[in-house]
Amino acid sequence: MNPMEILLSFALQYVGIPYKYGGSDTTGMDCTGFVGQVFRKFNVETPRRARDFVSFGQPVPIEEIRPGDILLFKFKHRFVDHVGIYLGDGMVIHSASKRGVVVDSLKYIKKNLVGARRVYFKIPTLGFDVPNLI
Repeated sequence: MNPMEILLSFALQYVGIPYKYGGSDTTGMDCTGFVGQVFRKFNVETPRRARDFVSFGQPVPIEEIRPGDILLFKFKHRFVDHVGIYLGDGMVIHSASKRGVVVDSLKYIKKNLVGARRVYFKIPTLGFDVPNLI
């Protein structure tokens, strides 16, 4: 597996974790808590507020997004208020306020997509098996 496949495998293990505002563990997490938990396993500290992702990592044109890129959305405000991780094939994984960590098609939320960021990282010595990371 390449580093991005490992990251995405790890992210998918969170599907079903409930939403909790301000949460960042398996008892409940919001969108930034989810993204933070995933990237933290790879020694990458992410912002705690969605709006701060605008200056995190490297900017990526939306038409050039790749699996593992962090997607930025505006739903309720004039600033970025939601983030998720692109899985590829038009799918995104994120923590939705009423559904928790879910995989959704971008076609339903693409109108709210306002940017993407790419983070480069090295795989640390994980000390655990990829299929059982959480």
